[in-house]
Amino acid sequence: MRLLVVDDEPSVRKLLKRFLESRGFEVDVADNGVLGWQAARDAQPDLIVSDVAMPEMDGYELVRTIRRNPSTAAIPVILLSAMREADRVVAGYESGADDYLAKPVDMEVLRHKIDALLRRAQVTAPTAAPGLAKLICVTSAKGGVGTSTIAANIAVLLCRRNETVCAFDLNIEHGDLPIFFDLQPKMGIGELAREINTLGENIPWDDFLVRHPSGPRVLAAPFKPHDASVVTEEVVTNVITRLRVLHDYLVVDLPPSYNDTALSIYEAAERLVVVTSPELTALRRTREFLGVLAGLGVPDERVVLVLNRVFEVSGIDASRVEAFLRRPVNISIPHGGTGFLEAVSMGRPAVLNGNNSGAVSALDELARAL
Repeated sequence: MRLLVVDDEPSVRKLLKRFLESRGFEVDVADNGVLGWQAARDAQPDLIVSDVAMPEMDGYELVRTIRRNPSTAAIPVILLSAMREADRVVAGYESGADDYLAKPVDMEVLRHKIDALLRRAQVTAPTAAPGLAKLICVTSAKGGVGTSTIAANIAVLLCRRNETVCAFDLNIEHGDLPIFFDLQPKMGIGELAREINTLGENIPWDDFLVRHPSGPRVLAAPFKPHDASVVTEEVVTNVITRLRVLHDYLVVDLPPSYNDTALSIYEAAERLVVVTSPELTALRRTREFLGVLAGLGVPDERVVLVLNRVFEVSGIDASRVEAFLRRPVNISIPHGGTGFLEAVSMGRPAVLNGNNSGAVSALDELARAL
């Protein structure tokens, strides 16, 4: 594998080149963004590691240039910077970078990030292959906007098409998707992660997936937060690949995150249901998140923007949300009132309660859009 290191500090270039070559990589170097772009265009490296603050062309502009050129657009890029502020990290992702690492660089962390990006670069999934489940990711830029509620309800609605559906709870540390179905699984992804290599192709899926009477099967998150450490990106990719062979739809309930697992799913999903609420913090983070998705090269047509009125907030309507986010709201879910709170308390998705409210109708419209 050939890497390109772009940094204006000779000592940093030398250190990175020596370390990466000791790990078996071929390494080219460039000392500014302009030379880095020329090397990327001419040598077509498998991955680029670049500083942000450089003369002539900074790291952000280098990434944008790489992404604009069809011959280099797919090359993974990791940005390095002494700037640790959240807005600088977001700016890195918005430019199109795949990952961002603060200086001084932990070399082993860098190596793991390189390995993860090289693995991810070998897998592309803009559309579902024949015989594989359509991967739907329900996520948000801020917690508390109703992603799990929406994931549970669309899983039920998709089953009404006589399709097989699996709902996968990827809130690894605090997942509670089974509660929305009043299910009590005995095992979930935590236990599966420990056994998947031993089981090979002979996974007893009925031991890990629990079925709701309305049709969906649910794969639970780890039952204890400290079990989250065994659910690596490699495990999640493996499990998703196998579940897609067994179902027509795979609905992933994913909390706000920019980790490697989340970025892989954002890129692989056929539909990204991005949920926000009419509240300033949620909208600001959603705008940043949409910028990150654009930087990753996720086409607008794969993103379904949902405005979920978890609370009634006067004055913030869909048109104002669209103006703030600079893109249309695809589905607007009106406030569901006490009926939705009762549905969660009962462990029964609201679409099963015979309620023809505006919120239920909006969920039905969302399911049809998937």
